[in-house]
Amino acid sequence: MTVFGSGGTTQEIPLEKGEDRFERGKVDILRMELDDVGELKKIRVSHNGKGSRPDWYLEKITLRNQDSGELSVFILDDWISKNKGDGQLTKDIPASVGGKATIKKTTYKVSVKTSDERGAGTDANISLIIFGENGDSGELKLKESETSSNKFERNQTDVFKFPDMLSLGDLHKCRVWHDSKGFGAGWHLEYIEVQDQKTDKSFMFPCGRWLAKDEDDKQIMRELVCTTPDTPKSDKEKIAYNIKVVTSDRKEAGTTNDAFLILEGDLRKSKEFSMDNTAKGKYFKQGRTDEFKFTTRNVGTLKGMTLGHRKAGSKDKHQWHVSEVIVENTSTSDKYIFGCNHWIPAGEERHLKLTDTEESRQTAIKNLAPVQYEVVTVTSDEKGAGTDANVTIILYGVNGDTGKRQLKQKFRDLFERGQTDRFQFEALDLGELTKVRIEHDNKGFGADWMLDRVEITNLATNQQWTFPCGQWLSTKKGDGQLYKDLLPRS
Repeated sequence: MTVFGSGGTTQEIPLEKGEDRFERGKVDILRMELDDVGELKKIRVSHNGKGSRPDWYLEKITLRNQDSGELSVFILDDWISKNKGDGQLTKDIPASVGGKATIKKTTYKVSVKTSDERGAGTDANISLIIFGENGDSGELKLKESETSSNKFERNQTDVFKFPDMLSLGDLHKCRVWHDSKGFGAGWHLEYIEVQDQKTDKSFMFPCGRWLAKDEDDKQIMRELVCTTPDTPKSDKEKIAYNIKVVTSDRKEAGTTNDAFLILEGDLRKSKEFSMDNTAKGKYFKQGRTDEFKFTTRNVGTLKGMTLGHRKAGSKDKHQWHVSEVIVENTSTSDKYIFGCNHWIPAGEERHLKLTDTEESRQTAIKNLAPVQYEVVTVTSDEKGAGTDANVTIILYGVNGDTGKRQLKQKFRDLFERGQTDRFQFEALDLGELTKVRIEHDNKGFGADWMLDRVEITNLATNQQWTFPCGQWLSTKKGDGQLYKDLLPRS
């Protein structure tokens, strides 16, 4: 299972079968620790289709945050099976509210333009992952072109359609690669265009690079950033805002009055939004943060706000000390911070200026540049430490991950005892690295591998990270696992 949220995506989480899990009519309760990925959007559930009873009818999955108590419901009510239903072993399931899915389905039209360069075409098998504000598409294999029986020829545009997919919202990047099979597998890609046929929005991903083992930087995978500007919201469209009001931790800072605010944007001011208190004064207590949701006509980019408090028919002038107000535009996930740090007398109001903004993860990713990463593996100097298996790595950072990358070199015997091996590949700048996952396929004679450490360098910034390991990647030694999740040395 993989969980997708407004703030990112978890790693794939294994749900082990056990002796009596996933049986007919049974509710299974599992406790797991997940990364905080913000408001949950969808989950991806899959299984390997193995065993004597591989067909599985999944009704629903619920996730409860043990810290906040928030419950998220994901309703499938369908088969995950090769033999039943739609024959798929992987399902994307949207979060449901009141029994209705929060993400609608759409059809994506993918247009792939091969460049007009000598030898640009390829017979290799091409795959694609599209990333948007609702997570990613999973791997999409570009098999059946609607425009040509001979795909990916020089100066040719091939069109592929993917129906009944959960909408990804506004798109920000895509990852494209091929398997390097066939004669003349090298491919020069000009661009990829993705159209959401339900909204008629198009997203352009320019490339203009080789995906080839013998051209350019010898890489067969590219990450492409969307260059299409964010679609402007309609002047009449209503926008939902999440409002956080932070009452100061000063003595008697709270108020029992009803609060109100007016948002000010570059298009207009909003209507007045009332944040009513309860009879017992539940909200706006000293040192407390209170959350509200406000839907109003699009005001544009926020510039300021008016904040106050009052109680109908009361002449009480008790003051309220507010630290700050944080407003999130739920359509873009951008946050606007309005500092206050002042007393506001009852019955009066105060104008707050914008003091800071936090652009959404989607906005940040669209502004990223590709960089070269150097990956250094150091095999331990112990008997039998080397391996002939095929090794892959995934780098994770605050801006996402690289996807799985093969660590290969021509004419070199890799991963031998006591040996240091160096590799380079291009990816969008991940920012601060948080971990790496390194694994092998357990193939070849003497596949067991004892890895001492991994060193990563961002060659654009020269920032370096060391990920200690000192463990076996082996089914026979150590913990019996072929992969390791490594954290950077502090």
